Amino acid sequence: MARIDYLFMFRSDGCDVGVHRREMDTPDGLATVVGVPTVDEACRVAAQARQEGTADFIELCGDFGEDGCRRVIAAVGGALPVGYVTYFPEEEEKVDRLFAGG
Repeated sequence: MARIDYLFMFRSDGCDVGVHRREMDTPDGLATVVGVPTVDEACRVAAQARQEGTADFIELCGDFGEDGCRRVIAAVGGALPVGYVTYFPEEEEKVDRLFAGG
């Protein structure tokens, strides 16, 4: 099986891509996790990964939503598969409670 490099991004205020970035070399390929403060920064990181050839596909935290995901797809010119995490409807209530503080 060919090695496939994976980029996962999550969004959180105050993240700095130079600080909030981790790479893990796995038997299947390089897995990179990056925290970004905005969708615009995610688009920049994604475009750079495409240009440098450091990602074969990109996954985004569910917080990006469909619109954010489409912006990242546009940032890579549609050249890489891009998706975002979703939850079953019955799980969304738990996520909402978590981010509401309890």
